[in-house]
Amino acid sequence: MIRVFILGSKCNMHCKFCMSAERDLDPNIIADHLSKMSAGDLAVFAGGEPLIYPYLKHLLKIAKLREIKTKIHTNGILIDRINFLDLIDVINLPLDGPRDIHDSMRMRGHYDIVMNVLEKVEKPFTITTVLTRKNIDYLAELAEIIDKISEKREILNWKIFRFKPKGRGTRYREEFEVSRKEFLNAKEAVRSRVKTYFIDDPDRMNAEVICRV
Repeated sequence: MIRVFILGSKCNMHCKFCMSAERDLDPNIIADHLSKMSAGDLAVFAGGEPLIYPYLKHLLKIAKLREIKTKIHTNGILIDRINFLDLIDVINLPLDGPRDIHDSMRMRGHYDIVMNVLEKVEKPFTITTVLTRKNIDYLAELAEIIDKISEKREILNWKIFRFKPKGRGTRYREEFEVSRKEFLNAKEAVRSRVKTYFIDDPDRMNAEVICRV
């Protein structure tokens, strides 16, 4: 079983294409869901930025006591400020292109923050990319970057999501949206040593998503 907990929309970044529109999720609700999960199941904590959520450490402890695998989807900015990395099994980081392209989509200097985490934190990672008009022509270059990273770090998979105009992203549809045909063409063009998934609609992934709307 995979359960994805959308902890809330609070974040220390302000990406235009962000899908998050949820309010903070009650930690008691999360704890109740964790109590119904089994050893070996996967609990994914996302946001917003999960490392801002005040109850994350407590919930990770509950998960580990039940032998549930844990994963966080973080932008990496706060990784060096937490004292509970041992409670996290897998870290997901965003990477949307080579430095200039990534920073133009996220914020200046963020590419180097992601690379610093990948260099210093000895954990298995997954990578996610939001496919938009701004980076669709740079996927081959990004694949080379991720392949190089995988020589030094365990990259479990790379997920490429087609931009979906949802949440904040609804205001920037014309700036970011790519057609399904463009998405499928990009899928055919990418080759990577890392296991790669192209996801047309994140709302149809094989996981139970827990959020408060």
